[in-house]
Amino acid sequence: MLFIRQLGLKAYVDFPGAIHTRFSHALGVMQLAGRVVDSLAAKMQQKPTIVKNLTSNKQTVMAAGFLHDIAHGPFSHALDFSLYSIKGKSHEALVEELIQGKIAKALERWSISTRSVIQIINRKHEFPFLSEIVNGPIDVDKLDYLLRDAYHIGLRYSFDLDYFISQFSTIGQDSNLQGCKMGLSDSDVAVVTADLFLMIWKSMYDLVYYIQDSRIAEKMLEKAILKNAKEEAIVKSFDTNNGFLTLQDERLFETLETIVPARDTVESIRRGEVFKLLSSQPLDQTNFEMSTSFIAKFDGDENDRSEVSDLLSRKLCEDLRVGEYQLIVDILRSRQPSDIPIDYYHKQTKEWDTLGKRSKIFKALSSETKLKVYLDPKVADPPQKEAVQKTLKVLIEAL
Repeated sequence: MLFIRQLGLKAYVDFPGAIHTRFSHALGVMQLAGRVVDSLAAKMQQKPTIVKNLTSNKQTVMAAGFLHDIAHGPFSHALDFSLYSIKGKSHEALVEELIQGKIAKALERWSISTRSVIQIINRKHEFPFLSEIVNGPIDVDKLDYLLRDAYHIGLRYSFDLDYFISQFSTIGQDSNLQGCKMGLSDSDVAVVTADLFLMIWKSMYDLVYYIQDSRIAEKMLEKAILKNAKEEAIVKSFDTNNGFLTLQDERLFETLETIVPARDTVESIRRGEVFKLLSSQPLDQTNFEMSTSFIAKFDGDENDRSEVSDLLSRKLCEDLRVGEYQLIVDILRSRQPSDIPIDYYHKQTKEWDTLGKRSKIFKALSSETKLKVYLDPKVADPPQKEAVQKTLKVLIEAL
């Protein structure tokens, strides 16, 4: 993590000043996890069982905060689908495999349960509020990366982090820890502060995380790895028992540069010569007659969307008779926040209140899906936009 840039290829292509690392983010998340535990423990004095649980699990939650990104490779999330395709394992499975290896011994020295750390990261802990400190709607991961990334790229948001943390609450009965969740205090202040946080969250995805050129570069890198996945150098690099934990940004670039077909991609990314956007349109029933199985695929997680877009990329190149991955299809879905419980119980409906019921901003943050196609500028006789869109329509409606 020490030499993996937090923003991955965005730091190479769009934001060259953003050289902060995944390691600094991991430290930040760990520190914030401890602060949230302390804040909740001080605030929830009327719920002594919850306070005792929080206090006794503080180090475990902090360890989970530090290790939460352990299964992500170099260049931030750019390698997620490549790793999933090569290893055939989900992020959750890789977290478990990596932490149960060499890292387990270090945790044991601090009397920290390896099993509990894995469960917190994968959101499978028996006490949901512990998991949600690290992996939930208002977790410390988001708190750190949004503000840290914004600072390093020069976006000047004014947000009182300490004040927001003071509005956190553990929702549920002290007698039923398994039913308790992380949420917000029952106050207008908590709702307004959460609204400010969501606006930062939304703008960072629109202005930074989904910015066009580095998004294209990420897809170029992904395809270069997939095309050469059986090369010995890549197999060794992605070996989770050996090379993966020491795989860093530049080391991966250097590895790919030893493979002739991948060398051009790396050199193009270094020079900032990325594919061009050829087509962009909403992926919805207005433009495509999509089957329920296809909708379920792109409506799932990011790996599902990447799997569908990779299939479409290969079929599109075949049908339009261009080289493998000289056309790249990208399914880009804007994020929609998960609802956040509020510490007010409706006796009639027997339900907790939520931010979604109180906030107009939350309701306005709907999700949309874009279908984009990127073109290698080296293609001698490039297909026209209309031909690409027509072919994609046929391919999508046949799935």
